[in-house]
Amino acid sequence: MLLPDPLDAEEPSALEPTAGATDVRRRVAVRMLAMWARSVQRDAHSYYQAATKAAWTDRAIDHGEEWSPTEDHLARAIEDVWVRGYQLVMSTFQMEHWLLVHQKITGGNEQPDDRLRRLRNTIEHLDEASFTDLVARKGPLDPKNKKKKWSVDELPGKELFLGFDAGYTEAAFGLVNLRDVTTRARLYAELDAPREPSFDDYVPYSYDPEDD
Repeated sequence: MLLPDPLDAEEPSALEPTAGATDVRRRVAVRMLAMWARSVQRDAHSYYQAATKAAWTDRAIDHGEEWSPTEDHLARAIEDVWVRGYQLVMSTFQMEHWLLVHQKITGGNEQPDDRLRRLRNTIEHLDEASFTDLVARKGPLDPKNKKKKWSVDELPGKELFLGFDAGYTEAAFGLVNLRDVTTRARLYAELDAPREPSFDDYVPYSYDPEDD
């Protein structure tokens, strides 16, 4: 089951937070954090496969051999990179979000990743941007909202590259480092797994330190 059972609606605790309600919220936060961490691991691997294929396709075209792929093959490969990159951004964003929720319950001092938030917002509102053949930049001035803030304006160069560039096999959109996010996800991917007893947990019933 994905989430724990809701509290009994007939009990007073359904109206006022109690220790039980806090425990349920903690379990939900743990499950969501671990679930998105696992998704980050899968999405990072999927992205790397697509980016590696795109890089190979680009190099192969330069050889100009009979076996070489075409520009159409490269366009489709880059499209796959873009989609998988977006999936990685979203799963990473959700992991970071649930980490903050978890910390509010358990304590912690992790800070939100502002660069990730800006990238996520930029892609989410890409339809409002202005475009060249290669990049997306902030859209035209809205007379009704002259103080509108653009996340794309806070990205490096104040733009989002729409193609595939050197280094993209290591970082989605050149910004989300695959090694960094997978290392971080590994910390939380098994957070909801039952803790297996270890040798360190075993204390003999009759143990007496004075016998040593």
